[in-house]
Amino acid sequence: MVVDGWGFDADRQARARDLRRGRLRLSVARTVASGLAVLALILGGSFLLRDSVLSFHWPSWASSVLFLVLLYALFVAIELPFAFLGGYRLEKAAGMSSQTLASWWKDFGKSAGLGLAASIVVGDVLLWLLAASPWWWVAAWLVGIAVSALLGFLAPVVLVPLFYRFRPLSDPVLRTRFEALATKAHVPIVGVFELRASAKTRRSNAAVMGFGRTRRVVVTDTLLQAFTPEEIETVLAHELAHQRNRDPIRGFVGGSLVSLAILAAAAWTYAAVYPFFGVRSPGDIAGLPLLVTLFTLFAIPFRPVELFASRSREGRADRFSLQITGDPASFAAAMVKLHDLNLGVADPRRWERWLFYSHPSGRDRVEMARAFQAAAAR
Repeated sequence: MVVDGWGFDADRQARARDLRRGRLRLSVARTVASGLAVLALILGGSFLLRDSVLSFHWPSWASSVLFLVLLYALFVAIELPFAFLGGYRLEKAAGMSSQTLASWWKDFGKSAGLGLAASIVVGDVLLWLLAASPWWWVAAWLVGIAVSALLGFLAPVVLVPLFYRFRPLSDPVLRTRFEALATKAHVPIVGVFELRASAKTRRSNAAVMGFGRTRRVVVTDTLLQAFTPEEIETVLAHELAHQRNRDPIRGFVGGSLVSLAILAAAAWTYAAVYPFFGVRSPGDIAGLPLLVTLFTLFAIPFRPVELFASRSREGRADRFSLQITGDPASFAAAMVKLHDLNLGVADPRRWERWLFYSHPSGRDRVEMARAFQAAAAR
């Protein structure tokens, strides 16, 4: 095995870059395909779909549900080949997926079903608000905040178990060790759980999920198999740091304020331009593609700023991990393993970091650990 100056496997990193290029190509193709579909909808397709739905002379609520179902089905049909190529074929070719094709289809069906239910509920509520008041966007923002908070609380006990199996960590020594780390970090948890990821992926990870009474430490079985307890501790300490620093709350508040600004801009623009696109009224179901497009366009400039803020939070969590564990060697080893085993590019180009990376690069994290070790030795 040939390693670079930071300890990363040169062969694994070459494979990681190949995987990243394949994903980027698929992402560009998906964006083009979705963009063309949206353009076709805005320029007339949405009106044809609306008129076809209204021709059934059903109650208005049933017509809107049918419209939303057909609209969602269109984008699922566009997404499907890209999801299959990127989420299954590329992962299999890279040796990262252990999932059967039947299991992949099952997960895709679950995701599509959840997305359909959410689209119907959100779409109908949005249409009602649009017709009810010019201040619809404020009400939509408040509802969105409440739903996001609820999902954050329920995710570890309702959503994640739909795709992965949980069980309490069976090793009492490790469980006690990780609970002690949470106590040392002053982060209350309800337990330590093992997520059975190996049935679907060879990737390793750890997280602290949930809020309040659902907050728990979660480690994948792949992490337990491939990493030493000391290395796992440094990863968990990083995750606990987010809770200690209230990063989920900070991120939630910051994201909520950004979404309010985006909604306000999209609402003002929509009110000004919808008649020019043939939309009959603010609550016209045919105007939904235009409104979603405006929201998406206004969100784009915020993305690099949000990523920069995320990298700052992640760097702060890395420093906390080094301080609370006092084990920079294990931290550096864990970062090398995470990137090599998960096929993550450890040294992305500057523009890639700016556009895509929510965490510091692998090399930056190893350099931080080395600097910490050197400072401690002085």
